[in-house]
Amino acid sequence: MAKKKPTYLPSDFDEIDDRPSRSQLKRDMTALQQLGADLAALGDKVVKEAGLPPEVEKALLLIKTMTKHEAKRRHMQYVGKLMRTFDTTHVNELVDAAHLGHEVKTKAFRRIEDLRDRLLDGDDDLLQSLFDSHPEEGQRLRQLTLGARREKANSKPPKDTRALFRLLREIEGEE
Repeated sequence: MAKKKPTYLPSDFDEIDDRPSRSQLKRDMTALQQLGADLAALGDKVVKEAGLPPEVEKALLLIKTMTKHEAKRRHMQYVGKLMRTFDTTHVNELVDAAHLGHEVKTKAFRRIEDLRDRLLDGDDDLLQSLFDSHPEEGQRLRQLTLGARREKANSKPPKDTRALFRLLREIEGEE
């Protein structure tokens, strides 16, 4: 007599396992390791003032002293393990605030570069509007713009171009 294979009903598979998958656990650990690395990259002062448990703080401060790649990788796994022991929302906020501050500075820098490039390309309306909005710096602004245009036309070193950038950064800082 041939053995009959058992038949399974779809209801037999309805048990839902609430545990995360192994892949999800690995992704979470990698994210915690990266969070630790990002926090350590912000500097020793930030790590010390973050209010972390002592062993986590010590492990994060130790990262910068390591030079060997494999040792650093193993230590980051240890940091990830330590980071599982407490709520990391505060650490996330610190890292996000630091990244946001960097983005704001980068956007301001690019905006000033754009202003300078527009002035060098001959946007006299922009020059006049800057002159009108900052009369105390207007003459210097005009001189540097004309000098920078001459430097660009004659392929000379960008002395006035750099000075114009610094002046624009000062003007933007006042607003």
